[in-house]
Amino acid sequence: MRTSTQDVIMSHSFNDSQFLLHSMDHCPVGIIITSRTEHTQMLCNAKCREILDLRVELSNKSNIIEILTQLHSIDVHGHPIDINELPILKCLEEKMDCDLTFTISPNNTKKIILMRSSPIADNNEVTGSVSTVEDITDSFLLQNNLESATLRLKNLWQLTKGDSPSIKQVCDVTLEAIAEITKSKYGFYGFMSEDDKDMIIHSWTGETMKGCTIMDKPFIYPIEKAGLWAESVRQRRPLVVNDYLSSDLPKRGFPDGHVQLESLMVIPHFRDGKIHSVAAVANKDFGYDDDDVTRIQGFLGDVQAIIKRVEAETLLKKSEEKYRSLVELMNEGVLVLDSENIVTFVNKKICKILGQEFSEIVGNAFTNFTHASSKEFFLDQQLLRRNSISDPYEMTLVNRAGDEVFVLASPTPLLDDDGQYKGSYEIITDISHIKKIEMQLLQSKKMETIGLLAAGIAHEINTPLQFIIGNTSFIKETTDKLAGLARSMKNIFAGNSFSSPLETLQTLEEMIDELDIEFIAEESPAAINDSIEGLDRISSIVHSVKQFAHPSTDDLKPININEEITNAINISRNEWKHNAEVITQLDTNLPKTLCITSDFSQMVLNLIVNASHSLQNKFIGPEEKGTITITTFYDDHFAGILVADNGLGIPHDIQEKVFSPFFTTKEVGKGTGMGLAIVLKIVEKHRGKIWFESTEGEGTTFYVQLPILSPA
Repeated sequence: MRTSTQDVIMSHSFNDSQFLLHSMDHCPVGIIITSRTEHTQMLCNAKCREILDLRVELSNKSNIIEILTQLHSIDVHGHPIDINELPILKCLEEKMDCDLTFTISPNNTKKIILMRSSPIADNNEVTGSVSTVEDITDSFLLQNNLESATLRLKNLWQLTKGDSPSIKQVCDVTLEAIAEITKSKYGFYGFMSEDDKDMIIHSWTGETMKGCTIMDKPFIYPIEKAGLWAESVRQRRPLVVNDYLSSDLPKRGFPDGHVQLESLMVIPHFRDGKIHSVAAVANKDFGYDDDDVTRIQGFLGDVQAIIKRVEAETLLKKSEEKYRSLVELMNEGVLVLDSENIVTFVNKKICKILGQEFSEIVGNAFTNFTHASSKEFFLDQQLLRRNSISDPYEMTLVNRAGDEVFVLASPTPLLDDDGQYKGSYEIITDISHIKKIEMQLLQSKKMETIGLLAAGIAHEINTPLQFIIGNTSFIKETTDKLAGLARSMKNIFAGNSFSSPLETLQTLEEMIDELDIEFIAEESPAAINDSIEGLDRISSIVHSVKQFAHPSTDDLKPININEEITNAINISRNEWKHNAEVITQLDTNLPKTLCITSDFSQMVLNLIVNASHSLQNKFIGPEEKGTITITTFYDDHFAGILVADNGLGIPHDIQEKVFSPFFTTKEVGKGTGMGLAIVLKIVEKHRGKIWFESTEGEGTTFYVQLPILSPA
């Protein structure tokens, strides 16, 4: 006689044999077979009983719901799971494949379970389900540890690759790493005040900023008044809370708009016996454990070492094995060239940028991968490396598909033991997306500037236009009179109505005297010349505006710097003419320089307007005027532009901020703070340099230096 289990197996096309039952019972994966009729459990193999820690008598119960109820399953947030959400029952209800990862804790031992269930159909009717049960705890933890180690190494490299990262950059990268390592949704990172009374937040995770809708997020938290997270500081030890709501530790409650916390981990880091920094993360799936604490404590220790010793990057580079493993994790490309510009090493990022295999790049001249417009410039840059010049530069590469890729190269000369140049080590960053945004920003700023100067430009055009209209009216009136005289003379001679020639001559003399020929002869040429001069002035203004506003490509081309400076002066005339005299000292022998025309014009215009605004605050009276002096000069390698004013100068305490985006000393609504930031960006884009000298009360001089290079 067959058992009921065998009957079910037979009814669903399973082979009726003791061998099959034996095999399933010894399968290395947990198996549960369930009948839809009253949720009858028909088979639960040994591996399933082991994984779920089921007693034999419990696993043999006929109702699967009783078994599932005893599991006390917990979801990723630590909340009990409704048994109807478990795949075995959900599969029968929804008649489709289901899977779920959850935790159970038999004998207080946490297990992470992956359950998959599929319906069993007979004549298109679901009669039961077959489910697999796997204990993925070890693989889950191993994967977490591997990912944590990888992320830790990657973020450590990101911290060490900069020459001198700011504290804010260190904090941002540190918090990003901690959130990634622990797979947390929210977090913050900050430092304790000197008196240990306050915690100053330096960084929030992006999810925290999005999820928290509190309008004015505080950045300084008094420890005495802070809630649960501050217990870690008060108790001077790590704090782990995996069920926030049921924790009996002191809480202050959530302000309106605060994200809801499920779990929380706070790690204080000590320096010289004092809490130096605090990292907090929240809402990790499956909660936090001691491994998380250990990993983050170790990472925070590494961060402190980076802050103290910026030379860590140099030490890492001395080990080729460490170097290779680290650079492969970088998000930037690594390019190593020999003295003949032959590629000796690239990392995976370079391969991705070029769309080429490692073997297709190494051993070839790097000029094979540069755009035609960048080849000559790239070779010039490598010559500079021989002279120990290692300024960052931009160039254009070409990938396998033939597309242009804009990159920023940060080079370092490589020297042999004798100090001789042997090649170049270059960090390559793909800036294609940034370049597109920059072009849009620059064009937007140009049009904004044109808009701001529009009234002045209209006035500059209207002034000559008014006397052109007046002169034209005078010339028309005079022409009409001369035409009338000619017609009268023609009628006189044709009609012969006068009695004598003398009478005819007298009549003609009266007509000529009435016309005042001498006045016409004197004033007409002057009126015509003035009109021509006015039209030339209007044409010059329109040409200057057109040259400035017309969008250009990023292609460098030889331009006449003096001519572009003149255009900028014309456009901005109404901005400075009431309070300044512009003096130009332009070197007529200045060679053409490779520039992006519209960008160069934008740079000069911004410097002129900036100087004019400085003068407006000093020379207030109608008879008072300052001076703006614009000078050009050159040497063998560089073209120089000086824009000097004798205005108020720049206060010493803000001089380091003048190139910062959105920094302005003007009243609200009178300045965006982007003028000099745009100037700096344009100069850097042209691989030049800019600096200034300023004396408060006496004036400011901006120096711009652009390289003179031969076109490719």
